[in-house]
Amino acid sequence: MPFTFANPNAVGEVGLVEISVVLPVHNCGKFLLPALQSIKYQSYPHFEVLLVNDRSDDGSEEVCAKIANVDDRFRLLESPHPGMAAALNFGILQARGTYIARMDGDDLCLPERFSKQVQFLKDNPDISFLGTFAQHIDQHSKVTGSFEFPEDDFEIKSQLDRGMNTFVHPSMMIRRRALVDLRGYREIFSICQDYDLWLRAQDRYSFANLPEHLIAYRGYPDKRDLNDRFWKHFYIAKLADTSMQQRRAGRHDPVDQMADECDLESVHDTLVRERLMAARQDYYCNKKAFVDHKPLNSMDIDQIHSFLLTNKETFNKKALGHAFGLLFDQAIRIEDTESAETLYKLQQEISKSRHLKSLLAKPSNIIKYALRRRPEPV
Repeated sequence: MPFTFANPNAVGEVGLVEISVVLPVHNCGKFLLPALQSIKYQSYPHFEVLLVNDRSDDGSEEVCAKIANVDDRFRLLESPHPGMAAALNFGILQARGTYIARMDGDDLCLPERFSKQVQFLKDNPDISFLGTFAQHIDQHSKVTGSFEFPEDDFEIKSQLDRGMNTFVHPSMMIRRRALVDLRGYREIFSICQDYDLWLRAQDRYSFANLPEHLIAYRGYPDKRDLNDRFWKHFYIAKLADTSMQQRRAGRHDPVDQMADECDLESVHDTLVRERLMAARQDYYCNKKAFVDHKPLNSMDIDQIHSFLLTNKETFNKKALGHAFGLLFDQAIRIEDTESAETLYKLQQEISKSRHLKSLLAKPSNIIKYALRRRPEPV
């Protein structure tokens, strides 16, 4: 049952608490204390931190309780429903600040983050959603890259219209009035809750990014979970995009008709349902191949091959070459020589694959047959 905002017109109390930091906590104990300390020592003092525990079982709750016992700006809450979106919504409901600051339990804030974001929002009352640039750090807090998105409202929304996310979610500071007006995050989304929120907000509110690296974003999920989320992202993003298109056309939002993100049978519009079902099938087919590593048949191989070609601009060359290599293995396994030859040529165009070189060093008869018209060896 989605969490409902009791008072959609409430804007929170104004006073010493200007910022409410909403931080969902789910098994992030390894990195949680440094994250909380980076908030505690912000140069801007007028904030509260709502630590919303989402069924952690790794000691994260104890870390939160300890800091809440010694610093009354930190409050430990229990989310009544599972999932990040539900935890965020519960925190927003409890918030007293004029601004909602996002933060995750494995990221770090620079000391001037809150001060600079609050000042920008006070100087620019037309802006309701404000992000920042971010450094990307690994599990050892070593900087491995950076995120730098468009700064002004027009460019941010232009990229959103092209299906690109334009904010680092944990860097966001948002006017609470806007979040309550939008009824928070939609809990039906297990991932991409932020992307869906930006799409729902863009026709009603203005956006900006501060061109400063004010957070360090760890982004270090379990490798298997990362693969699963990577493939699922295509389906969930399509669902959010389709939802936006239907709203703009004045039609029923398909998400409002669904009990969960895969409940497409309840969508009224036949064309929308068929479009989303195709995207959902793409996700399950890719998950089968690349996450669950289950055997594929010729129809699976053909569908995934088509999906990869359609979305090839989304992948880097290494990932795309690896995917074609895995499909090639499956085609060889079931003696689908036509697919094997096509996939081999595609991979040859993309990468210098050691895996394929080893396969071709001592080719079996079926591989020789599959590659009978192959290009010159690398």
